[in-house]
Amino acid sequence: MTGSGRRGFTLVEVLVVVAIIGVLIGLLLPAVQAARESARRLRCSANLRQVGLAVLAHHEARRALPTTVSSGTVARRGDFDPRSGTSHSWLVQILPYLEEQARFDRFDLDRSLFDPGPKGGTPGPESDRPAILACPGDAGGPPFRHATLTRGRPFAKGSYAAWASPYHVEFQHRYPAPLGWRPRPRLGDLRDGANATLVASEVLGGPEEWDARGAWAVGWNAASVLAYDMHAYPDAPPFRHFPMSLGHTQRPNTRDPAVNVDVLYACPEAAQDSMTARGMPCAEWEEDDVWRYLSSAPRSTHPGGVQSLWADGRVGFLDDGVDEVTLAYLIAIDDGRPVKPPR
Repeated sequence: MTGSGRRGFTLVEVLVVVAIIGVLIGLLLPAVQAARESARRLRCSANLRQVGLAVLAHHEARRALPTTVSSGTVARRGDFDPRSGTSHSWLVQILPYLEEQARFDRFDLDRSLFDPGPKGGTPGPESDRPAILACPGDAGGPPFRHATLTRGRPFAKGSYAAWASPYHVEFQHRYPAPLGWRPRPRLGDLRDGANATLVASEVLGGPEEWDARGAWAVGWNAASVLAYDMHAYPDAPPFRHFPMSLGHTQRPNTRDPAVNVDVLYACPEAAQDSMTARGMPCAEWEEDDVWRYLSSAPRSTHPGGVQSLWADGRVGFLDDGVDEVTLAYLIAIDDGRPVKPPR
């Protein structure tokens, strides 16, 4: 007879306990991940809602909406050129209504965004991002910096971009979205109603320094501006969708280059395969070649879609599989064809 009568666990018992713990962890981990994603989406939605309120406050104070880019001109072929002006984005224009007056005062809207200014190489207000412009879960990528395009200046990356057009960025003056380029755009221009008109959606910051995607202060395609690439009938405006575009539009999180790519002012050919592998295909804009159009897709880290802002200030989730025609008419403001927004 033993002194204490106690015995240790057998190997089988230990293995059973370990297996039970493993099963419990396997059951709990998806729930924890789902809770974290829900919290990220909630925070992202709240930030985008504040951006929407700032857009409306800009309209109230200035009797006009901000425009995708602060200035620009119509170039040859009748295309709008967002690089021909000072290049400040709509997000720069609403900074005073995001409690960022001090940052706004550091911008000179009469000078090029890429002008070194009086302080030479000192980092400017665009070199970092206001916290409100970041969606949790989007690391933002390294600042956009390019020897020619930005003259070596760094531009921080954010998470939100405004729709310029249901067609191309260069056609935003002909087929505009709410913030598309036109003299003194107003909410009254939205013929389909503010509750059925998209203003902005999420974007992901480009993972490379040359990649302008997400550069919040820059009013260029994929930086702080989106276009859907649903072609229009040539006898418009008003906008009427051209069915041959179906299957090649820039729906949320487009990843297949056979469908479409984000057309950037810089996307080196040597990097295009790696960008496709990362789910962010791109091509480099060329004025007289196949890539002479400007469009880009909204993107996010959320499974299945992107958070999006409506002209009435509401924020909702836009699904990756949203109907192509419906989305085109939700972006356009002058089609006179109201469609029911997805919920």
